[in-house]
Amino acid sequence: MKQSEDIVIIGAGPAGAHCAFELAKQGIESTILDGSHPREKPCGGGISPLIVEKFPFVNKFRSGSGTFEKFRVISPSGQTIETNLKNGFITSRRYFDEGILNMAVEKGAKLIKEKVIDVQRKQEIWEVKTSERLLTARILVGADGVNSITRRRTIGPMSRENLMLTYGYMAKGPEKDHAVMKILADVPGVAWVFPTENNSSIGIASELSYGSVLKRLLDDFIRLYCPPIKIVSKYAAMVPSARNPEFFAPPCAGENWALLGDAAGHADPISGGGILYALLDGQLAAEAIRKKDLKLYDRRWREEYGGILIQRSEMRKAFYDPLVIELAFALDAFKLRL
Repeated sequence: MKQSEDIVIIGAGPAGAHCAFELAKQGIESTILDGSHPREKPCGGGISPLIVEKFPFVNKFRSGSGTFEKFRVISPSGQTIETNLKNGFITSRRYFDEGILNMAVEKGAKLIKEKVIDVQRKQEIWEVKTSERLLTARILVGADGVNSITRRRTIGPMSRENLMLTYGYMAKGPEKDHAVMKILADVPGVAWVFPTENNSSIGIASELSYGSVLKRLLDDFIRLYCPPIKIVSKYAAMVPSARNPEFFAPPCAGENWALLGDAAGHADPISGGGILYALLDGQLAAEAIRKKDLKLYDRRWREEYGGILIQRSEMRKAFYDPLVIELAFALDAFKLRL
């Protein structure tokens, strides 16, 4: 089967779905291709107060979610601080992602639940091949994660050194009154338990090179901070984690293509959190498409939050230095950014 579309978005996560929604609000049709979303992810599912402030529509996903007004952070040695993050909440990623995708479809975006297996640029047109059909598109938006096929066909794949591995469980049993994040002592990374109304996201994240020890470290964390639990399911995934500001130098858009969210590497280099940047990318890319200047998107994200991503990549090494962290805790100078 062969069909022609004006705008094809690969990936139905928050970045791709939000882009499609913003386009649909302007009466611009797009086609989303994704064979796996919505799905649960080994992610805390934390919706920070900043996300709520910038995107008030996320409040509709509070139902069935947990709260993290009380957020406990634990240093490598066990020092503890507790902070208030009013107005934030914790949600299932399946529920959250599905909600944004439904918003886009209800507004007029088309969803094709098929996996993209190849992308080729043929002069001014993109050919996108799925397991069932071949599509042609004038504009291609890659919101297809760290292994983005769109990224491979434009600026090249993401290097392993700029990736973080996350591993975790959806489980029943942990405390329901506050979230916990532990900065690890043995490897540069964090472990967490983020409770929701029905179950909890319990996970760990560190550099790929430490992947073989993450399960053991996560189980140690669970024994100390949230026993007993009943594991409902297990997950693992990679997320961007820029170790060098130069990672952000390549363009994220060209004449007829753009990279959003994890495909662009737009996640916090320290925590791996990407929901905020996914939603921002979707909004800015839709604006650029509407104005018929996709390179505008590349300029706008750099102006609005490129400096923050670069700064966080520069801070990454110090953040995971146990001596620096312990001193920050002792001096009450530790600042949490989600």
